[in-house]
Amino acid sequence: MFPVGTTVSPTGIASGTGSGGSGLDLGIVMDSSGSMGAFETVGNTTQTRREWQQQFARDLVSGLPTTNTSVGIVEFDSSASTVQSLTPLSSPGNISLINSAIDSVDASGLTDIGDGITEAEAILTGVDATVGRSQQMVVFSDGESQSGPAEADIANSNGISVNSVALPGANVGTMQDLADGPDGIVGNSDDNGTFTDGTDLQALLDIFSGTTGNLVGLERVDITLPDGTIQGDVATDAIGGFTSPGYSLGLGSNIFIAQAFGTDGSTAIAELDLIGVADGGPTPVPAPGALALLVGGLFGTLAGRRRMKQAS
Repeated sequence: MFPVGTTVSPTGIASGTGSGGSGLDLGIVMDSSGSMGAFETVGNTTQTRREWQQQFARDLVSGLPTTNTSVGIVEFDSSASTVQSLTPLSSPGNISLINSAIDSVDASGLTDIGDGITEAEAILTGVDATVGRSQQMVVFSDGESQSGPAEADIANSNGISVNSVALPGANVGTMQDLADGPDGIVGNSDDNGTFTDGTDLQALLDIFSGTTGNLVGLERVDITLPDGTIQGDVATDAIGGFTSPGYSLGLGSNIFIAQAFGTDGSTAIAELDLIGVADGGPTPVPAPGALALLVGGLFGTLAGRRRMKQAS
C-alpha cells in the first residue's frame, strides 16, 4: 500500500531461456599463444593481435549491465588457467580488477582453444556462479588450433552459450566452427552462440549491451499500465531487464501487467497490484525508488532457446 499520488516505476527481468533471467555470468576466454604477437591492421590502426584482443575485451566489459552481471577471465595457450574468477560488476573496483586481468594476458606458447573453453565452463558452473543466470562465454582467438569445436558443443549442451570472435588475421573457419553447433552451419537454430568477425566487433558489443537483441531469447516486453495505457516494446537490456514508465498511483487497486514474448513465439504474463490509500487510511508501506514487478525465473516457461532444446 502506498499514498495516493505516489509515482512508481516498477522494474523487472524477463527471460525466454527457460532458465530464469536473473542476470548474466560471462566468461571471457582470451588467446595467450605466441601468435598473438603478430601485427594486424584494421582501418588505419596497426597493433598486435594481443592488443586488439585486449581492446575488444575491455570494450565488451564496459558495455555490460553492471547490475546482476559477473565476469570471469580465462586465458589459454598450450593449457588454460583462470586469471580472474567470476566477479560482480557492481563496483568500479571490481571492474578495475577485471580490466587488469584482461591486460595481463600475454602472448607465448601454443594454442589449445578447447582447453580454454573447458576452463571457462568450469568457472561458469563453479562455486562463484549464480543459479538461474544466463551463462555465456565469449572466445577470442586467431583460430590457430586443432581443438575447440567439440568442447564448444559440449559446453552448449550443458546450458552455456559459446560466442566466438575472430581476431584480425584469424582463421575464420575455425572460429565459426566454435559457434555453429552440431550441424556445422553458422546462423541456424542449433548454433552454440554468435560468431563475430573482429573487424565488425560492434555487432557483438551491441548484443551484450542490449542495443540490438539480447542474451535471453526475448523478443520484447509490453507493459499495460493501471489506466489501460499500453507501452509496447519497452526497452530491455542484454539480460532482459526493463523499467515501467513512471505512474502516479490512484486510489485502490493499481494493476501493472507485463507480457513477455519469446523469440520462439511463446508468451507469459505477470501482474503487480499496488494499492493506493488516502490520507487517514491504513499505514502505507513506503515506496522504494523502483518496485519489483518480475523476479528471476518468472518467464522460465518461455522455452525455445536453442541450448535448452539441445539439453532436452
